[in-house]
Amino acid sequence: MKPYRSASAATALIGAVSNIALAAYLWNVWRSLAWEPGSEWEGSRFSLSRDGVRLICALFSAYFATASAICVFGLAGIIKGIPSFVRIYRNYVIGDFAFCTLFAVLVSSAAVDPAARAQVCEQVSRQPDLLSDVIDLGLTLENCEQWFERGLMAFMAVFLLRTVVRIHFIFALSRFYARLASGHRCDSSCMHDDDNFTPLERIYILPHPSIDHNDKRAFANEASLQSPIYAPVPLAQVSPQMAHQLRATATEAWISRVPLPHHAPACVPSCDSGYEDTQYDLRSPPSVGPIHLKNESH
Repeated sequence: MKPYRSASAATALIGAVSNIALAAYLWNVWRSLAWEPGSEWEGSRFSLSRDGVRLICALFSAYFATASAICVFGLAGIIKGIPSFVRIYRNYVIGDFAFCTLFAVLVSSAAVDPAARAQVCEQVSRQPDLLSDVIDLGLTLENCEQWFERGLMAFMAVFLLRTVVRIHFIFALSRFYARLASGHRCDSSCMHDDDNFTPLERIYILPHPSIDHNDKRAFANEASLQSPIYAPVPLAQVSPQMAHQLRATATEAWISRVPLPHHAPACVPSCDSGYEDTQYDLRSPPSVGPIHLKNESH
């Protein structure tokens, strides 16, 4: 789990820093955009005005700022082990990966068209300020189409490598979240089981006493009882010989007191024994436990 945790934390930290840097850069571009209100990028298929460019910069800046905040949430969840924060960050990473992949595929498919490259170069030639800014990258009016073609190939190679790396980190994050969530559920279940744990008690069930069937009164009393009654008999109140004899003839059992459900019929105390009927749950015996000797009668 430690490698998945380290990879997820590194991804969240890099995402938080890079997204806030992109958001700040686009925000500065939005504020310093110096185009004239009447100027626009015109083409056969689109027309983009200054206000449209400012709107696009603002939307992308807000998107990257939100992504940076989600990465901070994810980093906090990974460090402190909070499954809800990690789940939010994981969902964002998967959605961002799908969006970026779709956007890159659409841009690449449009840039492959020679007519689209020629149109872009024509629009760049109408923007001398932009052309002077990118001349250091080797872009001129003469090699514009070849420059975009080589740039597209480099972009596709970088995008493919980035996709493989992101898929690796997404799998690491998903595995980390799955283990973190399962461990959190296990801890909650163990705490719940500890709260509901009832200690076991060891008892000795005495053998059924022989009843003379000629004694009609005793036989009638036996038939009138529907369930056995367990009466505690402290060993301290009997002689050592009697206690030894009882242990030799009794059957050992382990029980725990289980509260009756609300819909269960109420048990009626026995008038003869003076003890209430108690429901028991028989379990496997542990190694040690208290000894209680109880009598069984019908």
